[in-house]
Amino acid sequence: MMAKARNWQVRVNELPNVGKLVHLAMRMTVEDVDRIKGELTKRRRLAYEDELTIQAGRVGCSGRRGRLTTGPSLSEFSRMSQQDAESIVNTYNYDLALAIEHIRQQTPTANRHVYATRLADWEQKRAAWKSGQISQYTEGTARSLAQQDFYRFNDIVGYANLHPKEAVCPVCLGWIARGDVDLIEAQNHPPPYHVNCPHVWRTFPGQVPQGECLNLWMGE
Repeated sequence: MMAKARNWQVRVNELPNVGKLVHLAMRMTVEDVDRIKGELTKRRRLAYEDELTIQAGRVGCSGRRGRLTTGPSLSEFSRMSQQDAESIVNTYNYDLALAIEHIRQQTPTANRHVYATRLADWEQKRAAWKSGQISQYTEGTARSLAQQDFYRFNDIVGYANLHPKEAVCPVCLGWIARGDVDLIEAQNHPPPYHVNCPHVWRTFPGQVPQGECLNLWMGE
């Protein structure tokens, strides 16, 4: 669901020498990919465990806590986070080239100091909205997978509806208009459905007898 990769090297090749030097100094590298991958994987695991805990409470087992230490879902998080980290770095490098290009158009005589000062402001403003977008998407994918695993492995039925009720995307509007849908159908169509999608399934599952709560699958 991340943005399609764009070739930032082509844009850099079109920059003047000073712009190329500035981009070289500020661009993200493979080390950043590794760092971001680790951060995203950790964030996904924590969101996944939290969602398992929430779903346990929904079925009447509020004393159970999610715990993910191994298994296919953790491997999937690693794969997703690697892909997302590469996309994040590529997008940053592309946007950086555009920002340098914009400064050159505004001030053709700009030196490295001018570029550095203006790009610091650009980077701060970009991070203010970009980090929130990434966090929302990252946690959304993890929570959806947690719900899928919880209801598949625990074989619990019920219904769900999409929240929040406000939307602009036709897909989100369609699910909201349907109201309550079967829990299995909801889990077969997990959000996020697009970039900046804030939606999650609010679940209404059947209740588990208290004596069976210890037998719930909770990610272990």
